[in-house]
Amino acid sequence: MMQASLKPLSGMRVLITRPETEAPSLTEKLRELGAKALVLPTIEILPPESSEELDRAIRGVGEYDWVVFTSVNGVRFFHERAEALNVSFDGLTKVAAIGLATADALERLGRKPDYVPDEYLSEEIAHGLGDVRGKRILLPRADIASKKLPSLLTQGGAFVDEVVAYRTVTPDDLTPSRLKEIFASGVDLITFTSPSTVRNLAQALDTTELEQLLKHVKVACIGPVTAEVAKELGLHVDVVALNHTIDGLVEAIENENRTI
Repeated sequence: MMQASLKPLSGMRVLITRPETEAPSLTEKLRELGAKALVLPTIEILPPESSEELDRAIRGVGEYDWVVFTSVNGVRFFHERAEALNVSFDGLTKVAAIGLATADALERLGRKPDYVPDEYLSEEIAHGLGDVRGKRILLPRADIASKKLPSLLTQGGAFVDEVVAYRTVTPDDLTPSRLKEIFASGVDLITFTSPSTVRNLAQALDTTELEQLLKHVKVACIGPVTAEVAKELGLHVDVVALNHTIDGLVEAIENENRTI
């Protein structure tokens, strides 16, 4: 029988694959619930190799009907370049944000988004922007972002400009030996907060090694898009957050642990 003093995730060892700068928000919440949080970033976030295209879009931002931000990093790097160019962030026409975290990032900069979808999916945001025929839409995104959203908007008659606001790369220390060392120390659950966190882990190992390392490890994903990529790469997904946020992911992990 579990002692009343134990926290919900006491004794659970959770591996976090988020970028190092973004990991604390998840590690702190897990540790508050008693988990042992291990951090091994599988992605690193960097500025674009050239900011020329992004700068051009920022200087002409007033020509767009919508600017759609699909991540906190998109907001961050867009804002940094806007400040460097002395372009007012308040001067954006209409702004959409996929997800509460992205919306919060905008609001902290003084710009409340005009639209945030209930579900953080490409279909939802494309539908939520309304009739986009003839509209100009700017998407400041990662270099490896999915083409689904711009494709849907283009099908709806919009003129879409995708610009690279930041790059996601594989950290130099994400090696097979480092991964094996981490898993050998004991991991009960691994978290994935974006498709690239999964892909980079899978690329660091061959299929057999990946299957072996995750054989007795539960897999938790922040939402259905990330979960779908994990499944495509052969992972068995045990937890998918209903609310596609860090809080939602932690809640889903806690609920899963109650069923063990």
